[in-house]
Amino acid sequence: MHLALAALGFLLAGCAPNLPPPQAPSQQQPAAPTATVTPAPSPNLTLPAPSAEAKVALLLPLSGQNAGIGRTLLQAAEMGVFDAAGDDFSLVVRDSAAPGGPAAAVSSALQAGARLVLGPVFSTEIAPAAQAAGSVVPVISFSNDRSAARSGVFVLGLAPQAQVERVVGYAAGQQIKRFAILYPNSPYGNAVRQAYQDSVVQAGGQVVTMQAYDPAATDFITTLQSLSASYKSSGFDALMVPEGGPTLRTVASMLPGFDIPMAGPGGGPTPAGAVRLLGTALWNDSGLAREQSLAGGWFASTPPDRWTAFAQRYQQIYGVAPDPRAGVVYDAVTLAVALAKSKQGGDFSLARLTDPSGFSGVTGLFRLNTDGTVSRGLSVLEIGPGGITIRDPAPATFQTVIN
Repeated sequence: MHLALAALGFLLAGCAPNLPPPQAPSQQQPAAPTATVTPAPSPNLTLPAPSAEAKVALLLPLSGQNAGIGRTLLQAAEMGVFDAAGDDFSLVVRDSAAPGGPAAAVSSALQAGARLVLGPVFSTEIAPAAQAAGSVVPVISFSNDRSAARSGVFVLGLAPQAQVERVVGYAAGQQIKRFAILYPNSPYGNAVRQAYQDSVVQAGGQVVTMQAYDPAATDFITTLQSLSASYKSSGFDALMVPEGGPTLRTVASMLPGFDIPMAGPGGGPTPAGAVRLLGTALWNDSGLAREQSLAGGWFASTPPDRWTAFAQRYQQIYGVAPDPRAGVVYDAVTLAVALAKSKQGGDFSLARLTDPSGFSGVTGLFRLNTDGTVSRGLSVLEIGPGGITIRDPAPATFQTVIN
């Protein structure tokens, strides 16, 4: 196994990134991977013949303003290679922020023999990367923007729609029927709003009110007055607030003052008249356990035990906490390794990628769908005085996972 690095200026200048094997310092370390320099892509791309070695492209921003993100995600990819790959697997690393952007990075990787593209990170880079990959080489991006998904172009990030579908489905199973949402008027907020409407209808519930606010707002009095009026006139059992950080803390702390009673922690159906707070993975912050106003709130996210184990090992190896997207990158790499073992040179066909059995990773169960979206097995978590706990565990399998 090895990581092949593109012929970037900073590499030629002798500043190649340090790629030690991901082992804790106290452990015996295997030999470091070989970094090789490859020529710039030709304007007329011709794919080399398949080889016995399975080669997979990895697109990350390794220069420019997002280089820090790229380097931390590269470390997650290293972990995946050293954990799962053999000598017949090669990860061909390319800088999506280099001149020519993601299209040139993909072309260069394909010239080096890559038959699958992992990345890019950002949704705006997916289209040029996919165009360069053509209709033969699949792309598994790390974005969570479902609108960029299509056949052969997968969106592996934790999409807000999947989180909403899971928590709404669970809430409906707890006899919650009347739903409301308070959301920022932003692309993210509107994606959540649409998913919320769809999920509530699918679960047999009713969306009673939807209140939007300026994402830059700091004064929520007028918005909460309108929400309170809706509660008093129509009533609702659950309120989705797809926010995090200071805005979430501010809004949640103000709700009781507008005569919207919170359900609080505990099991069983929501008490009559009380409102169950619902959220997204933006709530996955251990500091929120200190916010009494959020106690009893539910949200969906990846299984916390798997992420915690991965994050602890990442920090032990690299000395810093991982970026939340690191688990997605690790899972993409180990999925590619699993598919590489299917046959000599790997089997990265769409039929194999979309195996209905799915895959088990540090972000839990996931399955690539033929339309480019990803199904996930998520946990429903509850915020309480003692921290974030599992309210409803993630499913154990879709059918039978491939690894």
